[in-house]
Amino acid sequence: MTLIAELKRRKVFKVGAAYLVVAWLLIQVVSTVAPQLSLPEWAPRLITFVLLLGFPVALVLAWIFDNTPDGVRVDAAPVGNKRMYAIAAALAALAVGWYWKGRPERVDTGAEARTIAVLPFVNMSGDPDNEYFSDGISEEILNVLASTPELRVAARTSSFAFKGQAKEIPDIARELEVRMVLEGSVRRQGDRVRITAQLIDAQKGFHLWSQTYDRDLKDIFAIQDDIARAIGDELKVRIGGAMAQGASTAATGSVEAYDLYLRGLAQWQLRREQSLWDAAALFERSLAADPDYAPAHAGLALVFTVLDSYSARITTRESQLRARDHAEQALALDPASPEAFAALGNGAGKQGRRDTARRLYQRAIMLRPSFATAHQWQGTNLMVGGELEAGLASVQRAVELDPRSMVIGHNHGWALLALGREAEARGACERVLAFAPDYDGCLDILAFIALLRGELDVAEPLLQRYAAAMDLGKEPLVKELLEAFAGRGDRDVLARRLAASGWQASFERDSGVLLYAAETPAVLVALDRGELALDFLERLDGETGDEFAWAMVLPAIDPIRCDPRFVALVERRKIRDPHWQRVCAEKS
Repeated sequence: MTLIAELKRRKVFKVGAAYLVVAWLLIQVVSTVAPQLSLPEWAPRLITFVLLLGFPVALVLAWIFDNTPDGVRVDAAPVGNKRMYAIAAALAALAVGWYWKGRPERVDTGAEARTIAVLPFVNMSGDPDNEYFSDGISEEILNVLASTPELRVAARTSSFAFKGQAKEIPDIARELEVRMVLEGSVRRQGDRVRITAQLIDAQKGFHLWSQTYDRDLKDIFAIQDDIARAIGDELKVRIGGAMAQGASTAATGSVEAYDLYLRGLAQWQLRREQSLWDAAALFERSLAADPDYAPAHAGLALVFTVLDSYSARITTRESQLRARDHAEQALALDPASPEAFAALGNGAGKQGRRDTARRLYQRAIMLRPSFATAHQWQGTNLMVGGELEAGLASVQRAVELDPRSMVIGHNHGWALLALGREAEARGACERVLAFAPDYDGCLDILAFIALLRGELDVAEPLLQRYAAAMDLGKEPLVKELLEAFAGRGDRDVLARRLAASGWQASFERDSGVLLYAAETPAVLVALDRGELALDFLERLDGETGDEFAWAMVLPAIDPIRCDPRFVALVERRKIRDPHWQRVCAEKS
């Protein structure tokens, strides 16, 4: 009798087939209910392993025992015993090998392993209006992780750029240049919240850790801290110290205050005129619910320190006064608020207090080493103060942390332009336009470069896209500007209007000015109106802001750089002209 015939006679094939069907069903059920039952990450894998080990056991039992009308009895096999036991042993060895080889490994503690991105948690509440809440939870966890010096955390703008995209985790990690990815979901129902989070090693494809939290909404801060600590345990870094500094002051007993704060954060991140005004209103409402809520004060400080650069509805003086007031209140309530220090640094820089701004940014970065905006603002502060190379290095660090940020990409392009590296500046902005084709900041830089190079056929479509993106009805100004550069229009009319304009004119609807104020002197020089460029700079010198300093670092204004009026402006502003030695030393 052959082995196959004996296997059929003893019903081993039938038992094996039935076992596999039942095991497969059990595995599917366990995989489905494990997250709902808050089972640990290793539980489904262990159950699968036990079922795999049970398969050769079931085959051996079917071989040994026979179910007869008189009951179960041992049936001695005439042939095949050794071969059957060998097959069973081989199957058991394969099961053990699968489990051992595929087990989640403890991640190494090198620098590469300590790079992480926090993806936006999925809103499972069934209400699209709760999207801000799940996004806010993700951002708060990201900020806690970003306060840990040993970690490099991808900034919010970049990690959130993948929201709603059907991309694989390894692909996202590759684009953000990180190894670890935190993803999860949020379900909010009334005053209850369920948060599921899991940490993935994108390089090896393993889930290192996962947990589900079912808590009252008032416990949200504790959940965020628990998630951050769990990640710290996996990556062997100490996160508790970073959280301890501000844990008591960053929390609020008011669910309404926290909810409004998260709504404000979502609007602040859009960085548009109306969204910034909306963010300010939401932060104000948050403070109405809890006047001592430090993050809401810090949020207002961030909004007002940039609002004058986006809206003509507020003066620089008022914008900066309000920013400083809220930053100081935030620090009085929470001395470890990096946002407040960054906002104060931005204000100091706009007032020309460069050294003060530098120290404030350094403090913000010390508190949150992965704070991309602080690195960005530190870079522009150094750059407009004349330290071009140091400024570029800081901005490039911001780009590494937040490669999907439009405004950081714009600043990167400007820093390269200030160093005369036009091709690289174009490349920096083309990279931004690849994922944000309507971003006016980079359309402006590319059009500006083309204008100064006399490439009017290149400049025209860029200027048209820029005017359309600004949405201020300025499309007719494109033709006027191109005609002036081509020598066919009335240069004097355009030049006098530009020289008389205010620094916020580019985002005023009826100003007759298309490009940013920092570019106006270079445009006037290119139109052979150097005296008017100096008039404009002298008038701009009375403004609180960086427009003069931004204009001064451009090589495009070299034709007026050695003029006594320009030199006097530089001395009065107490800044260093990084191009003077190159252009003017031989003439002096």
